[in-house]
Amino acid sequence: MRFLSRFVQRFRRLQWKLTLFYILTTMVVLIVLEMAGILIMFGVAKYNVRQTLAYEVGVVAQNVGSNFTGPFINRNRLYEALRDWRLENGTEFQGFSAVVDPEGELIAVAGEHWAEAGGFGAGLPASVQRHIRTALALEPGSIPLMNTSTYEEKGTIYIVAPIVNAKGIKGALVVKAERVRTSANNLWEFIPKAFQFFGFSIIAFFIGAAIVGLAFGIVTSRSLVRRLRRILTSADGWSQGDFTTFVDDPSGDELGRLAQRLNQMAKQLQHLLRTRQDLAALDERNRLARELHDSVKQQMFAVSIWVNTAKTLIGQDEHAARSHLVEAEKLIRQTQQELRSLIHQLRPVALEGKNLAHALEDYVKVWQEQTGIAAEVEAPGGQQVSPLIEEAFFRITQEALANIARHSQASAMKLSLACGETVTLSIRDNGCGFDVRLADRQGVGLSSMRERVQALGGHIDIRSEKGHGTTIVVRCKQTELQAV
Repeated sequence: MRFLSRFVQRFRRLQWKLTLFYILTTMVVLIVLEMAGILIMFGVAKYNVRQTLAYEVGVVAQNVGSNFTGPFINRNRLYEALRDWRLENGTEFQGFSAVVDPEGELIAVAGEHWAEAGGFGAGLPASVQRHIRTALALEPGSIPLMNTSTYEEKGTIYIVAPIVNAKGIKGALVVKAERVRTSANNLWEFIPKAFQFFGFSIIAFFIGAAIVGLAFGIVTSRSLVRRLRRILTSADGWSQGDFTTFVDDPSGDELGRLAQRLNQMAKQLQHLLRTRQDLAALDERNRLARELHDSVKQQMFAVSIWVNTAKTLIGQDEHAARSHLVEAEKLIRQTQQELRSLIHQLRPVALEGKNLAHALEDYVKVWQEQTGIAAEVEAPGGQQVSPLIEEAFFRITQEALANIARHSQASAMKLSLACGETVTLSIRDNGCGFDVRLADRQGVGLSSMRERVQALGGHIDIRSEKGHGTTIVVRCKQTELQAV
């Protein structure tokens, strides 16, 4: 069973599928050619009854000459040969088959024959008598194979064939036939005769077809499979983000053109990735610019107002001036917090000398102080995490917490981190929730999260319903990241 399973498994490969296809195609083509040959023979035999009958008579004369090497002593056996050849060949006619010796004397006859006055040949047409004399006078070495003479008169066919063996002329076979009907009159009767005629040639053709198909299939399919493997190798590199690998196939056929187009696609994807990276960096700069404009700049403007007001009150109302300076000091502390948060966002976790769990704990602590939203962190940091995963998960956390602070109206948030072969990050809040599909179209930041996760070969699941909060779960296998 194991051998059979391996044998079947082998034919699932493209090379052996093509080889089997070539073998079957070659055999089918040869069968079709054999059948076409049989049909041609059938047509020739059906519409050339005279030539078909002459061929059969020549075969009978040749068999008689080879089987009766000595004198025609056993005339009963000769009579059976003359009687049975028509049954064996499926030939029916009214007339006779006769054998005459070299002196022209009748030896054996089968069929409808009557004795004529003056001997056997006296009742035959003069042309047939001349053919008999010619056949008996031939030299054995000059007689071609299957030599026959045919004469037709008023629908009656006369055929004369010399009977020859290695010693010389033994006689002549004379056939008179009327209303001839051969196996060629019926295709279903002719086919077995034709296959019997071809004999072992059909088996030899099948074996030859199998050998030719096998050799052609192996040679052709190996080259084809080798070229396909080059494409697969390059495709594996592309799937891992390496677009510097190209398919090496300079041929100009369909596979060669496919390889050229795939190479062009790889170059375009490489250019697209660079463009996306540039756009991501530009988007990050624009986001930071908005943050500075909306927070730090406005707060510094307010500080300048408080300070200028305090300056005008100095010497006039010391208490009011001191109160304005206290307010300015508060704004300065808020501005420091805002700047600390922005600087924390700009600094990658992998470069800070911390692991992901500690970095998330510190960031959530600062975020909680800024937003006033209760935060719970479950992040055991025992196992080492890839720097690429650390940076991506940290950025995703920043985006998620920013969305919670701006849009969710949540009072509590919980962050969970599990580090193993698969790193899993879960962020859940009790806010108002939202429509995920609508949020994607409006660009709330979820699309950037998905892009970061897809770049790592991971998976992100965002679930939210209005009034039931939001849950974001991110998973990434470190083994897949190492392959990338």
